[in-house]
Amino acid sequence: MAPGKEELMTVTTAVTRRLGLDVPIIQAPMVGAASVEMVIAASNAGALGSFGAAYTQPDALREMIREIRAGTERPFGVNLFVPAPSAVTEAEVAKANAALAPIRAELGLPTPNALPAPAPTFADQAAVVIAERVPVFSYHFGTPEPGIVAEAKAAGLTLIGSATSAADARTLVDAGADMVIAQSTEAGGHQGTFDAWAEPPGLGLMALVPQIVDAVAVPVIAAGGIMDGRGIAACLALGAGAAQLGTAFLASPESVASDSHKRRILDGDGAETRFTRAFSGRPARGLANRFMDDIERAESILAFPYQNALTGDIRRAAAAQDQPEFQSMWAGQGVAMARALPTAELVVELNEELERKLGEIAT
Repeated sequence: MAPGKEELMTVTTAVTRRLGLDVPIIQAPMVGAASVEMVIAASNAGALGSFGAAYTQPDALREMIREIRAGTERPFGVNLFVPAPSAVTEAEVAKANAALAPIRAELGLPTPNALPAPAPTFADQAAVVIAERVPVFSYHFGTPEPGIVAEAKAAGLTLIGSATSAADARTLVDAGADMVIAQSTEAGGHQGTFDAWAEPPGLGLMALVPQIVDAVAVPVIAAGGIMDGRGIAACLALGAGAAQLGTAFLASPESVASDSHKRRILDGDGAETRFTRAFSGRPARGLANRFMDDIERAESILAFPYQNALTGDIRRAAAAQDQPEFQSMWAGQGVAMARALPTAELVVELNEELERKLGEIAT
């Protein structure tokens, strides 16, 4: 007998009730694409709006959080990248710069004399998130140190970590995560692998979600290639309590992805996506382009976050010059199903599709 709609929706209650949502949908943080306006629109539509603040300085982050609060009374989240020890030598930087020099010349950029400063410190960013009592604090690449976890819990924040394997999910929960995002290989952007130099496990959504659901006793959120209500329904059937969608929102008016990035997404029938370390030093899935090919061939990629800092001027100039071949155009494997809808409209449409699909399953 087919499961009833109520049965499939029961598992979502732990997530929607805890997070204060009307629908089991999370708009992914998407550093460099999610805007304050997108977060506000998603939250006001009943989903969880999320802001990716990995590269945002603490003072600017505080202002953005307050801007979001001024635009919505609904819950929202902030996502940060957990740091991992890394270092680079002068020789490595010189080799990386040599590989990037032809691209910089094509864009009219000088070669920097020094390595640009990497992202702000995680501890300072986390302190802002905690002090501002952001309802949901999510993190990528591991788990924060115990002191930060304890402070966040004392402040009443819900903690959500990202896992690409059941083992990492257990580690997150043991360290205090209230929920786990099961991020599959189909997901766009950075994979949440804990080891910066490890290859992503490569588990698809259908394999990963039930493994993590079985491995932990906290709610699981599915992420990776989900673009419509059918995908969300499938995630609920696998035991997830909600679905996190990123690529689905990239072409929205509120997205601050570049115009060329949005065009490639909307024209991307059958567009190739693949993992690359070329832009940031960590595996991330995006639309294939010349930058990936050239830099991967040169085999001179710095450790994260140094490669990310070194390529920042290239990515910014390429976006300004409408040069898609040199941009980090993150996108998941479901990119061909992208829709250019306003964020709030898309949330409503996704939920209507979910309701219809659950009704079909129930009959």
